[in-house]
Amino acid sequence: MPPKQTLSASPSIVAAKAARDNHANQCNPNHPEYQGYQASYIGQGTKADLDHHAKQLNPNNSLFQPGGPK
Repeated sequence: MPPKQTLSASPSIVAAKAARDNHANQCNPNHPEYQGYQASYIGQGTKADLDHHAKQLNPNNSLFQPGGPK
């Protein structure tokens, strides 16, 4: 009788599943590792606060590049 063949997932499929599982855990407010974190942006909503948040999201803003301002 020939040996049983088993299917194994490729490393990229395993990594993708781990990333999805971790994202699901982060979105779950009952998950013990992520309790205490806010689910969304919790700024004050003032113009200065929103402007600062927008600058952080701007990839062309040199103040928020890895390595700091140039």
